[in-house]
Amino acid sequence: MKLFTSKRTIAVLFFISILFLIFTLIIDLGFYYTRNYPSNVYGLREFMIVFSFLFFSLLIYRQRYIQNKDILFKIKSLFVAILGVYLATALPKFLLPTHYNGTSENLPVLFSSLLTLFHSTFVSIFATLFFIAILFILRDLIYYKSKKGTRRAFLFSLILLLIYIIYEHIQYGASNPDWTFKGRNTFEWILSGSMLFLMMILSLRTAWVNYLNKRQKIITFWVGVLILPGAIALSRSSTYQSIYYYSLTVAAFDAYVAYFIYIYILFFLASILLHLPTASIFDRKMTEIASLHNLSRTISSVLDYDTVLKKVTELTTQVLSSDYCWLEMINHSTRSSEIKSWQGLKKPSPEKKTDKDENGLSHWVVQNKYSILINSVSKDTRARALKSRERDLNSLLAVPLISKGDVIGILYAAKKTEFGFDNEDREMLQAFANQATMAIENANLLKESIERERLAQELKVAHDTQLKLLPKEMPRFNGLDIGGVCMTANEVGGDYYGFVSLDDSHLGILMGDVSGKGISAAFYMAELKGIAEAYGKIYRSPKELLMQINSVLYRNTDRQTFVSLIYAIFDLEKNQVIFSRAGHCPLLIVSGKTGKLQALQPPGIGLGLDEGPIFNRVLEERKLSLQMNDVFLFYTDGVTEARNPEGIEFGEARLKALLEKSSQKSAEEIRQDIVEQLVNFTSTAKRHDDLSILVVRKTG
Repeated sequence: MKLFTSKRTIAVLFFISILFLIFTLIIDLGFYYTRNYPSNVYGLREFMIVFSFLFFSLLIYRQRYIQNKDILFKIKSLFVAILGVYLATALPKFLLPTHYNGTSENLPVLFSSLLTLFHSTFVSIFATLFFIAILFILRDLIYYKSKKGTRRAFLFSLILLLIYIIYEHIQYGASNPDWTFKGRNTFEWILSGSMLFLMMILSLRTAWVNYLNKRQKIITFWVGVLILPGAIALSRSSTYQSIYYYSLTVAAFDAYVAYFIYIYILFFLASILLHLPTASIFDRKMTEIASLHNLSRTISSVLDYDTVLKKVTELTTQVLSSDYCWLEMINHSTRSSEIKSWQGLKKPSPEKKTDKDENGLSHWVVQNKYSILINSVSKDTRARALKSRERDLNSLLAVPLISKGDVIGILYAAKKTEFGFDNEDREMLQAFANQATMAIENANLLKESIERERLAQELKVAHDTQLKLLPKEMPRFNGLDIGGVCMTANEVGGDYYGFVSLDDSHLGILMGDVSGKGISAAFYMAELKGIAEAYGKIYRSPKELLMQINSVLYRNTDRQTFVSLIYAIFDLEKNQVIFSRAGHCPLLIVSGKTGKLQALQPPGIGLGLDEGPIFNRVLEERKLSLQMNDVFLFYTDGVTEARNPEGIEFGEARLKALLEKSSQKSAEEIRQDIVEQLVNFTSTAKRHDDLSILVVRKTG
């Protein structure tokens, strides 16, 4: 159907359809005035009529009332379409009264009078257009949540209709006076019976009824009752007399749809009647889903701790139609609990000790981490204290709010009647409690950080501390020109670079990137700096130094944190560079002799990911010759992953091209060129990661 979506194609189809019908009418008028009806024209006339309505079908399929998948809208559209058919067949009888008495000139009844001709043409065209719409609507209702077998059965019923029409044309042609699926021989009986059987089978496909709430079922039922008389009237053979005289094919199709819709309406009315007793259960489930969705929205929109607690009890009362609801929060550090929010209760006591209430409900839930369903509170010893306080309370549900394996709270719902809850209520409340846990945790996190100004000041202090960890100026080392910068995404970042002065002819350079951002990343960066400076002068091999750093970090950091690092020793005595990389970005080198760029990326995994065996085995150490005007670029992934406002990354290719272009400049000028290009590229886009650049150029 995608071929028929353009306005131009739709206009062409409409024009062809109208043209076929007009041409058919002209032919009919010619037959009427010449009083001559050649038998060889009958097939051509039926062909034009059929293809005209096929094109109209494609147009009708694109209409909004067909494409709209809302069930109630479908039912209303069905009502309108049936009304349209009824008016198209009944109204002309009053406006154009006529009788089909046949003709003595051996002409078809259609041409018995001019009034007969126009009457049949009008009724046939407009009734069939509405019947096409009815079939599309009917198909969508049957296909709702259906399997392939249903679609095959629907298609097979249409194939049987086609066979029936072809047989009627062959057997009777235009002279068949009585055709409406009544059957005059065995073959016709089989075809008619098969179609009716498939109609009944397909009419059982009323899955859409299950997804209507009680109010919608009632509305749909009464709409169906209003439709039914029209459907009954349409299924009467007398309705199609004028259509039959116009076209046997069109009349057979219209009768097929009329019988089908009549049967389907009967079945879906019966289905609605069967579902009405359980409609309230469906409504309740829908309310539960809506409440869960409402709570999910609360999670993202409400961050005030007390508001979230109040919202949880309000929604619980709404979902379970409970008379009482309260939320008890557990404090494990003080081994106490407190009712923070409630609905329907008298003002509860502010606090009770869970460790002393070993026979109570709270203690049982905390110890077992499982929900409780009590349908007769007076007979359960665990609820004795509660019953004495709330005498009207007779059935109760209690579910734990579990976070990281601990019960942080208990959500209660209670009713005045016994056996007020069932296991479905228990499962629902537990699912609700799980959502509530997330909402409470989010709100609690914000509550713990209410002094935002103070937190901002702490971040500033940490930022100042980070800047102090970075070198205040580039080292002056004979034979090397160095330029570098570190730009953080937040006030505090996890990028780091530093230098280890080994002696007058050896300089160690390291650059690292701590996973994450913020204060924790800066603290790990400080730890990395201390370890590197302590071990740098002891281990003169980059590989050995990285192995020692990894061993220390693995013992002192959590498994969610790791560090990528590259460490190189510039040996000006032997004119060589020795380096190793632990999961860091490649080292870019532009040869001063050839001007060619290399990206060196020897194997190595991040620091802190492995205790040692895998890290040590994978890590490699490389040696490179150091020549005049060689340029080395150390960088973090914040450089290549910087994005412009369109979300496009700066990328390694741009960085390489820029480095080659600027390789004849000084280290500081190269660094400035890179920063300038990054700023221009990212423009107004927010930077989401730290970026660090360190350029080293061999000068002598």
